[in-house]
Amino acid sequence: MSKKSLYLRFVWLGILQLVFINTALTSSNKPLHSKTSFGYRTPEPVNGETAVTARWIYGLSIGLYVPDNSTANYYNGSDEEHNLERALNLYYNRDRIIREVDEIIESFEVYELPMAMQYNPAVQVGFYGGLVFNNAFAVTGEFNYTKLRVSDRFTLATDKETFTTEPYLLLSDIFASEERIELRLGVQYTLQTSSYMHPFVESGINITDTKILENRVRVGGLNINIRDARSDYYGIRDYGMGFGIFTAAGIKMDVTDTFSLRFGGSVSFSRINLGDNRNVRPQYTAFLRLDLNEVFASH
Repeated sequence: MSKKSLYLRFVWLGILQLVFINTALTSSNKPLHSKTSFGYRTPEPVNGETAVTARWIYGLSIGLYVPDNSTANYYNGSDEEHNLERALNLYYNRDRIIREVDEIIESFEVYELPMAMQYNPAVQVGFYGGLVFNNAFAVTGEFNYTKLRVSDRFTLATDKETFTTEPYLLLSDIFASEERIELRLGVQYTLQTSSYMHPFVESGINITDTKILENRVRVGGLNINIRDARSDYYGIRDYGMGFGIFTAAGIKMDVTDTFSLRFGGSVSFSRINLGDNRNVRPQYTAFLRLDLNEVFASH
């Protein structure tokens, strides 16, 4: 081999060594991983695109559930099948009511029913999980549970003598409770920002299963079930399932490398399957989610 050829080989080897060393130094100064919106560490985006880092996510949620009141009057006793007038006038209830009322009466009738009953806002608890395809997009599922209560007053007109033409009215309580289990399946987009706070949006479909727990009236100290007038305990499963869609938006906050929080609100346009209700109405939720991905993860 000539000296010239040997010299050229050494030059090429020197150039390759310089390129290798420069590449190694550049790589060592660049972070290999960065924190994602779910607390995991994943490769940096390549060429400005979000790197693919498919993984499972899961966590807990708690929120304030504000239902639409369109189905609340289902419990006011005017329903043909579950009628308050008929329940109170059953012989074993009618005699008990007359004995229970402090005033001296021999007969009574339902005078006025509440026609604008309203649900009380309630706490909603649940679980969520899903599959993250990259730092921005995920397919999510939710399981949420809420127990709702509704209460109002109604009046009975009695035969007690008065000094006016108006009947003597007895004011009494009417109340009910139900539970709702909501299942959601949707997609989630989280905007990646330079700070630890990231806006996000969600949308998808939902199923709401509604079960009636009780529907009673209280006359004096006497409780009477409207839906099962022969018993103080209502043990019949009265329920229905309805379908709808939902959308949500909020802020995701990276607290530490271990977990993150999501604050937001959602609205679901759902049919609550009670009685002959066919309306699709909005149900509102303000929620807080705790991401538990790193809590049980192995390191």
